Amino acid sequence: MSESSISINNPARDQLKAGDPILVFNVFESLRPSIIKIVKQAGYDMLMIETEHVLHDEYNLTNFIISARDNGLSPLITVPATDRILVSRLLDAGALGINLCHAETVEQVDDLVRWMKYPPIGERALFMGANVDYRDTDAELYCREANQATMLVLKIESRLGVENAEQLMANEWVDGVVFGPGDLAASMGFHGGWQHPEVLAAMESMIEIALARGIAVEPAEFPSDRHEFERQKERGIQIFGPTRQTEYQLLRGAAERALDAYR
Repeated sequence: MSESSISINNPARDQLKAGDPILVFNVFESLRPSIIKIVKQAGYDMLMIETEHVLHDEYNLTNFIISARDNGLSPLITVPATDRILVSRLLDAGALGINLCHAETVEQVDDLVRWMKYPPIGERALFMGANVDYRDTDAELYCREANQATMLVLKIESRLGVENAEQLMANEWVDGVVFGPGDLAASMGFHGGWQHPEVLAAMESMIEIALARGIAVEPAEFPSDRHEFERQKERGIQIFGPTRQTEYQLLRGAAERALDAYR
């Protein structure tokens, strides 16, 4: 198949399926072209765009998603629900994946597959606009490729999610697993204690399940140096980057470091 005949692809998912790691940048409020350009230039592969804790103008969000794809970044949207309208519109706006926060039940995963995948796998309604770069594309080819290209990621961040992790990851369409250590710690009775041994052990248990199933997963604790990064990669970890930080936390850190010489 020639490159020109491909109607949709997901570079980050392709990397994961090839066994390679990806670097993910988390965006909360800053839906600006500058963010996309800088993140791409810095070497990231995926933009994780938050919609659980912030409100976005739909027009700007669509523009941001399209621009991310145009610049070779895979846009993954973090959503708080498996609502059909929410999921369908984000994918039709060009998102290349959905990240379900507070993933806890098999029913949630089944619902996501139903709304994310075209028949015969799911029940996603056909529309071809931003999701196909506004091209005149063969519908059958597009649906087949979109079903493979669109990522389903679970963000597990509760005691119930940990208890059901095996069943959640049993669905063949789950591509990745990330964690919400803050909410997980609170759910386990350790508010603010995401590095508590029991919280770390819970994440480690889910990592083992993901690795056994060939599902991409992030580490319980991110590497602090290149040696640790290589060790985690060798273990099979594939998802890296500041997925648990906001862009304003990163800005604050950089701004404070810029003043080190004056203090």
